[in-house]
Amino acid sequence: MNDKSYQKWEAMSDKSLMETIGSFIQFHRLSKNKSQWQVADAAGISRSTLSLLERGEKVRIDTLI
Repeated sequence: MNDKSYQKWEAMSDKSLMETIGSFIQFHRLSKNKSQWQVADAAGISRSTLSLLERGEKVRIDTLI
């Protein structure tokens, strides 16, 4: 993942923020050689929800937290 400067989170659009978070999650999952199933299970969410997160799609805020 290219290391963008994350200095103005409050200025980012919701879509841009979700895409940044999704890229971060996917990058770290792949760097640890984990499947979506493994990470989703450890996080207590469904694999499809993790997929949505990684794609920067909308998810419930309590799921994100």
